[in-house]
Amino acid sequence: MKYILALVFTLSLLACQSEKRNLSEGVAIELPNTDLYEPLESEATSDDENYQAALDFINSYVESIDKVEILEFVKNSPLASEKLKSELENMVILAWEENPRIGLLANPLFDAQDYPPNGFELHEFNAPTGYVIVKGIDWDDFKVALQLVKEDGHILVDGCGIVNIPENMRIER
Repeated sequence: MKYILALVFTLSLLACQSEKRNLSEGVAIELPNTDLYEPLESEATSDDENYQAALDFINSYVESIDKVEILEFVKNSPLASEKLKSELENMVILAWEENPRIGLLANPLFDAQDYPPNGFELHEFNAPTGYVIVKGIDWDDFKVALQLVKEDGHILVDGCGIVNIPENMRIER
């Protein structure tokens, strides 16, 4: 199963190198309205309810993973910060330049090849830093780190998996 998922992931990344597909090709991604989240007073989160943006982002990605490429999802997500979008794009481009046959060996948002198919739930939230740890539903030992920030008055995901997450904050597998 891991090898099939790795092959599917690799093929989807290869598709990113060709012309961009529009989401209007019949792929509908339903994402929550970011106006619902309490704006942060600083760069980091201050209210325990604000972690919901992280859950909505990662669970929307799980729901759309078979419908849209990773870059397309993140670039079109109203829950992703501009920094997350550009860093993920740079990471994918660099991986393909370094190894055009393989590209990325794992999904950078999960920092793994596999993922919990039933989505994620909150494991831990550090309001002062904005770091959120989510765990797989029915897969408690699968965890992903995310970081939330305020951008343009909305709470957005600024880091996820290995994208914009410092090494010391990443989940060890």
